[in-house]
Amino acid sequence: MPNLKGVVLETYGSGNAPTRNTFITYLSNAINKGIKIINVTQCIGGSVIQGHYETSVALKEIGVISGFDITLEAAVAKLMYLLSLNLSDTDFKSYYESSLRGEITKKH
Repeated sequence: MPNLKGVVLETYGSGNAPTRNTFITYLSNAINKGIKIINVTQCIGGSVIQGHYETSVALKEIGVISGFDITLEAAVAKLMYLLSLNLSDTDFKSYYESSLRGEITKKH
């Protein structure tokens, strides 16, 4: 997809996703191209804790950014806002994984 800069990945439970090599490779290649991948849970309550279960270890290792307990809607808005700032990868991750306006209530 031309000009794609970010993706919000809605995962199971505490941030778990399929572990097939093709899926992880696809995400890793996107991250290496500068596309930001954000991991949010599809659950009404709870939080993403990447690496807590085996099914999220690879996501953490390849650089998927945790949304912790951010809602899907807030995740999209925050992604758009932070992309507009042209931050370094390190700063982007740091800002995304921190609460800017109360959108994340707990950090692990």
